[in-house]
Amino acid sequence: MRSIQKNKILGVLLGTIVEYYDYSLYGFSASVIAINFFPSTDILTSLAHTFAIYAVAYLAKPLGSVIFGYVGDRFGRKIALNFTILGMVIPTAVIGCLPVYSTLGIWGTVILVLCRFTQGIFMAGEYDGAAIYVIEHLGSKYQYTASAITRTTGVIGLLLGIGTSNLFKSHIFPEWGWRIPFLLSLPLALATLYYRKQLIETPDFQNTKRSQVPLRSTIDLCKSQWKFLLMAVLIAGGFGVTYQISIVLMKQYLPIVLPQSSSFISILSIFLVILLGVSMLMSGLCADRFGVAKVMRISVFVTIIACMLLSIAITYKLLQLALISCLLLAIAIAPFNGLAHGILIQGFEIKERYRSISLGHSFGSMVMSGAANYICLMFMKSFGWHLFPVIYVAVFAVLFYISISIYQNQLSQ
Repeated sequence: MRSIQKNKILGVLLGTIVEYYDYSLYGFSASVIAINFFPSTDILTSLAHTFAIYAVAYLAKPLGSVIFGYVGDRFGRKIALNFTILGMVIPTAVIGCLPVYSTLGIWGTVILVLCRFTQGIFMAGEYDGAAIYVIEHLGSKYQYTASAITRTTGVIGLLLGIGTSNLFKSHIFPEWGWRIPFLLSLPLALATLYYRKQLIETPDFQNTKRSQVPLRSTIDLCKSQWKFLLMAVLIAGGFGVTYQISIVLMKQYLPIVLPQSSSFISILSIFLVILLGVSMLMSGLCADRFGVAKVMRISVFVTIIACMLLSIAITYKLLQLALISCLLLAIAIAPFNGLAHGILIQGFEIKERYRSISLGHSFGSMVMSGAANYICLMFMKSFGWHLFPVIYVAVFAVLFYISISIYQNQLSQ
């Protein structure tokens, strides 16, 4: 019995690792992809085009949320999670085999776009389903810890993505070595599928299924729950933007504004991800013990302070202050990213959770966080204001906090 319980959790969390590994590879390999698929003498232009395709996946997420949200609410969390892991890994492996621009021309770029679009469809069902699965198993007493555990597990995938992308781009490997991390997703997915065979449905879903609660259409769901869904969109956009800029874009952004950071930016990016993971887990434990409102107030305050310090460091070329500010920012945004699903799950019925949370998350990602890196890079290129990404983070941190406050007020009414 203990073995079954262990495998049940392991299968879900392994999927989160693979998802974040697959999805992060593109962002952490952005400089190589820019050179191979978007050749240009202007690095900002190449990177902007690369992150424009990065955002394409977010355009696909609402479609995936409708499909797999319905599967998860109608047939169960287990079935949806088994489908989504396959859909994530196949386009990742295709990117690893894809001929570059000099070989295939524009068609290589077209296939790259299709791969990212496909990833977006399946990602919409994977992480939200995993978070719901873990939270429903651990129950309301540990809902924030459960939410943080799921997101923290994703950090392992991020670290794998950073580690492999850095390793195989090093001089000890041939020029095509950057492809190997994309191909490694195949064995990771097979291991995940092995453990997911042993998943069982959550107690909440099983109880709802026995009670034969009718399943409303997605349109009816949106009409009746539009207020909560709107707040879910804003919440998802808020925590998505803070993550995209503070963690994903920072590896490319900091060397542009502080060239002296180029020599150790890879090591810094690893520390940022580790700090994010540890801080998310700690924020989950604190939220369950002291209340989520206190944790969020502290988080938004520290985020604003970190953004102010980073702005000063960039303006006056203070490298050490910039590094400290980046690390502080990773800690500060952790509660936004780690606790969001623990908050969102309270607003929706069990039979409608998968679709509702996935829809809110997908639209928030599509409208706000998916395009965040592209917007920042294009703004920097067009107007030469290199502090724009830092200001962008601060604004969305405040937006996130306001959205959370309104959402919780709605819950109490």
